Amino acid sequence: MTSSSDFARLLQAQRAPQQPQVLFQTVQEICEARFGFRFLTILKNLPGTGNVMRMHSSTTGDYPVGALKPMGLTPWGTVLLERGEAWLGNSREDVLWAFPDAELILSKGCEACACAPVIWAGRCVGVLSLNAARDAYTADDLTEMTLIAQALAPALI
Repeated sequence: MTSSSDFARLLQAQRAPQQPQVLFQTVQEICEARFGFRFLTILKNLPGTGNVMRMHSSTTGDYPVGALKPMGLTPWGTVLLERGEAWLGNSREDVLWAFPDAELILSKGCEACACAPVIWAGRCVGVLSLNAARDAYTADDLTEMTLIAQALAPALI
């Protein structure tokens, strides 16, 4: 269970002047300690474009900040970006279903992906995405990730 000290850290990070980097780094540190990952990304929804923009990446060599990813018109986009629902994939098949760059994700040994929407004023403004080995995440983990993801709202609106 994510502790109240984690939430206090998130709220403190929102107050820091070096935004959004301080908040993104704090989310990354909390997620690494709580859930672990091979890589983490924070995506901003760009409504009407069919794209999301990578705002933060734990592995910028493979997943550079500022890059666009065509996710809005995919089934994954319908779940996350349109309906604002969290999504948990725990197999190769799930990754292939969800991502146009599935082969790159799978090449990193990632068959698990937990995606938590960031909701502001009733719409999805972004997504927190953690990737790891097969079956790394549970539905309970995803519930906690969704709470952590909400701290990202000020940086993504």
